[in-house]
Amino acid sequence: MRDLVYYVAVSLDGYIAAPDGNFDAFPVEGDHMPVLLSEFTDAVPAHVLSAIGMDAPLDRFDTVIQGWNSYEGIERPYAHLREYVATRTHKDATVDVTFTADALETVRELKQEQGKDIYLCGGGDLAGVLLPEIDRLILKRNP
Repeated sequence: MRDLVYYVAVSLDGYIAAPDGNFDAFPVEGDHMPVLLSEFTDAVPAHVLSAIGMDAPLDRFDTVIQGWNSYEGIERPYAHLREYVATRTHKDATVDVTFTADALETVRELKQEQGKDIYLCGGGDLAGVLLPEIDRLILKRNP
């Protein structure tokens, strides 16, 4: 059975994003980058991997479930993974992305499939909905 892994950045004051909702406060330089790029490469957005000339090895995750706010900033942020977007209001699914109004049921179904672990990329609201299915919590302290 696959695990749902909540791999999430958090600042020292306990936030995932800035008060206005953006996540520019999380640096892409520093002593955390070697670990990120060696152990969690498949959790790095596709556009960042492309910018630094890397391919995701897909040795940890092959699927991501993310909230609308994680998805909308950059179309297909995790194009190297099978992408699911949890949303109750948006229905603009593409061939490459699956939108779901029932994230909990979707994760339960995904966990029954063969494959690598599932990356939970999203804020506290989505994590709260998926709490019964979260198997591992990994915190990235930033900055």
